[in-house]
Amino acid sequence: MVKVNLDRYFIEKRYDDQFLQFLRNDNFNESQDFILTLKNDGKLDQLYNVTMELKFQCWVNDDKDKRFELADEQLRLLNRIAEQETNWIVYPLYIVANQYFQIAYKTRTSTAGENLLERCGRTIHRSFNLCLNDRNPELPRNRKIGCYLFANLEFQLYRRLENRDMAKNLVKVLQSRVNEIPTLSQSLAALHTKHKVLYNYYMGEYYGCYESDFEKGFTYLQEALLECSVSGSCDTQIDRILVLLVPFALVTRRIYPNFQHTALTTRRSRRVAHHIYTPIIKSLLAGNLKDYDTHFAKHELFFLRNGLFVAMSLLRELVFLKLVKLCWEISGHVTIVPLTTIAMGYVTSLYGTRKRRKKLTIQINDSMLDELECQLANLICKNFVKGYLSHTNRCLVLSKKDPFPHLPHVTQQL
Repeated sequence: MVKVNLDRYFIEKRYDDQFLQFLRNDNFNESQDFILTLKNDGKLDQLYNVTMELKFQCWVNDDKDKRFELADEQLRLLNRIAEQETNWIVYPLYIVANQYFQIAYKTRTSTAGENLLERCGRTIHRSFNLCLNDRNPELPRNRKIGCYLFANLEFQLYRRLENRDMAKNLVKVLQSRVNEIPTLSQSLAALHTKHKVLYNYYMGEYYGCYESDFEKGFTYLQEALLECSVSGSCDTQIDRILVLLVPFALVTRRIYPNFQHTALTTRRSRRVAHHIYTPIIKSLLAGNLKDYDTHFAKHELFFLRNGLFVAMSLLRELVFLKLVKLCWEISGHVTIVPLTTIAMGYVTSLYGTRKRRKKLTIQINDSMLDELECQLANLICKNFVKGYLSHTNRCLVLSKKDPFPHLPHVTQQL
């Protein structure tokens, strides 16, 4: 029988794989004997008893409610113990919090009707605060290095609960303490690439999908993708990153991926690339509103589920911008473009080319020209077009120099 003395971890203020094996609940082994004789006001004894009981329950019993109660008690006890410990306890505390979250998610709702995920969130938030509010003046021993690990757990939990307000409060707390906590690269997350990737992903999702700040969303998601590339892993996370990164890159930088040269590692990545975004990019490059609207309607539920409805709606504006530019090029790069010329292209783009030209001309009326003026004014306001509108003459007057300016320092493809 292998005997593991747990005393030395609390005496030497360190952990190893054997200590983590003790805390985990999915590895009950009768040939392994964990021993704890160190006294700590009963808290260590309680932690030992609860942990061993949880291991046993996970091995022999299918009582989910009891497992949940034991996991909750285990984390609460370790939180109390961690109050008096330095940052060596942070990663073991995360292991316990993470397995508690997994148990809570599988249990979801108790027989009493209580939402166990919410209860789990309150206990994990206590672990987060233990790290965030550590006042240890010795920075190398401060528990603040663990803030991002617990923030990732809370982001996952709030997503399961579909609670945007709690996610927003968490981001506000992190941003308000940015000068007090270590940077991501200086934290414990730096030793575990998946945590850096997760944190950047959740922040990118928050800013892009919840706050419609696509620039910040793009920055965080690009960093997450780079971390995945460096580590050579995180295939599943790459899928989720690309779902958000592609539309954010199109909206903010007007850059797009070349999927033929992009290393797409999973079946879902290939599906997202070829069935979702490739038609969108083709319609954008061609200024084809009909194809864009058709494809948007086909995958509208996908965009809604992933929080991309606003981004994809703004992307339609860029399809229209491309159409205007094509009309200008066909007109011979003139500085004065009649609205009727743009209207002809607009109707063709919106309804296709199969209709007779006579019927297309009939559809061009004052109401349509007023609509086009509104859309063009919006493009001018956003500096997508340099020029002005003449309502009296029903024309668009473009700048002689660079009427369709490019964003600075931006390449065409990701």
